[in-house]
Amino acid sequence: MKPRVLVLGDQQTMVDAAVKLGAEVWWAQRPERVRAEEAVAPVVTLLTDYTDPAFVDLVAHLHALRPFDAVVSIQEHALLSLAALNERLGLRGPHRETARLVTDKWAMRARLAERGVSPVAAALGRTADDLRAFGAEHGFPFIAKPVAATGSFGVVLVDPHGVDSVAEGFAGTGVSAFLMEEHLDGPEISVETFTFAGRHVVLALTDKSTGHGFVESGHTMPATLDEAVRTEAVEVVGAFLDAVGLTDGPSHVEVKLTSAGPRIVEGHCRRGGDRINELVRLAYGVDMEELTVAWALDRTEPLAGPPQALRASAIAFAEAPCGELAAVTGETEVLADPDVAEVRVLHEVGRRIGPVRWSGDRAGYVIATGTTPAQAAAKAVASAARLVFTVTPPSGAPQSDGPPSDTRLPESAPATETVTATATAKASATAGPAPHPAADRDLSRENDLSRHVGYERTDGVSDD
Repeated sequence: MKPRVLVLGDQQTMVDAAVKLGAEVWWAQRPERVRAEEAVAPVVTLLTDYTDPAFVDLVAHLHALRPFDAVVSIQEHALLSLAALNERLGLRGPHRETARLVTDKWAMRARLAERGVSPVAAALGRTADDLRAFGAEHGFPFIAKPVAATGSFGVVLVDPHGVDSVAEGFAGTGVSAFLMEEHLDGPEISVETFTFAGRHVVLALTDKSTGHGFVESGHTMPATLDEAVRTEAVEVVGAFLDAVGLTDGPSHVEVKLTSAGPRIVEGHCRRGGDRINELVRLAYGVDMEELTVAWALDRTEPLAGPPQALRASAIAFAEAPCGELAAVTGETEVLADPDVAEVRVLHEVGRRIGPVRWSGDRAGYVIATGTTPAQAAAKAVASAARLVFTVTPPSGAPQSDGPPSDTRLPESAPATETVTATATAKASATAGPAPHPAADRDLSRENDLSRHVGYERTDGVSDD
């Protein structure tokens, strides 16, 4: 009999991984997220809100009739439900406390402080006075960010003159609390790990580049580090995973290599976004999604240790100007390069493009390989720069239309513009005017998970 796997969230690749392993796949999807091409997949689709607490009861009833052998997900929004189901059904994977700690970044900081892991000054804030007090105690500038959000949304650097605008910005998006953290110096990396019955195996260390607003503009693996720094980073990540109680499954932990040593930025009990799974597969021959399903089903042996690098891999994100997208060219030419593994444009023609404020605003990407990390990164950056975005800035009054994942932002109306994409997001004249408040609230509702871990929103959105 085929094993039965329940996949939570709108990632076709996770469904494909389960199908590849011969599983009978059930797929919990939000109705508005289902795409036409997914309807033909050989799966049973449950159209439901998997973030609703009642969903756990629904699955428990289904499990009593047709037991599931594993529940898996790589969606941040689904991890709390995933963990609740693992505990209730007795399945392998992250459990509730782990999911809560990696979702609630303030709870994570409190746990790390309690365990003496990666000391970082942090506090919960709600007002401009809280921001001023934190700056007075720990120094400006510092970081303020949502307590529980995804895709680098809402992360800001606070200076003494911007306190009121930062507080107003958080209040305007409907969140009731935000996290304040000391500003950590140094470059940032991520550590991709898989945990087998409490034993953490590092799969890759990834160099990261960021652009305007702390949104990632690229990743490269293996990270270029000296052995002492690598050892310290791996040790602090292991201590972090122990502190949050991860016993089984993938993790993605972001680390700042500061002058005082490695410090945890945040972590997740899932594989990383930004196509990091593909980078791991290309560089190390390990598919973290297939490994996630296989380990949850007890159909694979634990890895004995870190895999050896086969090659280097990198992703670079392209930038487009603000306006209504009229055309994109260069994809075919870029993909013809044998060192380019993947090219994707993330905006459809006709979409109104705004400034890059979170990961979902980026215009496209190129994944490339090379014999060295520098070679792979250079190829990805140069290839992304060959994508040409032609935009026609819209006229008329600012507006916000479309669901949060397809928010169209208000822009001014300069002349039609054709630009060559660059691989680093940056503040420039193309950033456009300040976004419409309604668009900010929509994005916040989509990305904010704080209401699922005990915080209230001020705009009436609840967990019910």
